[in-house]
Amino acid sequence: MPRIMPANKNEETDFPIPQHCDILRRAAEAGGLLVDAMINTSDGSKDNSSSVPLMVVENGCGSPCIDLRQVSSELAAAAKDADLIVLEGMGRALHTNFNAQFKCEALKLAMVKNQRLAEKLIKGNIYDCVCRYEPAS
Repeated sequence: MPRIMPANKNEETDFPIPQHCDILRRAAEAGGLLVDAMINTSDGSKDNSSSVPLMVVENGCGSPCIDLRQVSSELAAAAKDADLIVLEGMGRALHTNFNAQFKCEALKLAMVKNQRLAEKLIKGNIYDCVCRYEPAS
């Protein structure tokens, strides 16, 4: 099963798909775990490696806050059999998906950068960090 990295199509609100791909390519060129994943997705071969391919897929959202109730059909199809969702960042993990329940395991990671939100969601303070694991529902 591939690893999927959702990304915005437009750069007005977040860094877009081409920038994601460029960053991943440069990271793969530096070596490490991304090398085989990037080679597999670029040449279509999976025979020479046991690594899992990494795909950048348009999320269908127009903002950095990814509301997983409304995603592109491409992302929905690619993530259909996902066994883990990792949501990183205040917009993705807190604003739009904090109380979302998924059919697979979920990990929600964020730093709270708003005092009102910190008090409301976690009964905490600004700059507190959230690491919330949820088993499949």
